[in-house]
Amino acid sequence: MKLFVSTMILGLVGTTAMFAGDAAAGKAIYDAKCKMCHGADGSGKVMKLKDIREDSDADLKKSVAEGWGKMKAVSTVNAAQTEDVIAYIRTLK
Repeated sequence: MKLFVSTMILGLVGTTAMFAGDAAAGKAIYDAKCKMCHGADGSGKVMKLKDIREDSDADLKKSVAEGWGKMKAVSTVNAAQTEDVIAYIRTLK
C-alpha cells in the first residue's frame, strides 16, 4: 500500500510540473501584451499589478480572460500563454 501511495504522489507531482507555465515564454508575452500598462517590473505605468501573492492561478486566469477593475479582458492571449504569463509574474518581486 505504501508503494502505491508513493507512486501516486510522485505521479501527481510530475503531472503538476508538466502543466506549469514557462516563465521565460511568459516574459516575452508580458513584454508584448502587458508591460505597456503594468510596467516592466509590475510597478505600473498605468496600472500596478495587484498583490498577486494572495491570488490563485485560477483568479489570475479569470482576470486575464474576463478583465478586472480597470483592466479589460485580454482576448489575444490563449490559455497556454496565460499559464506562461502567470509563471512569469510570479517571479516579479
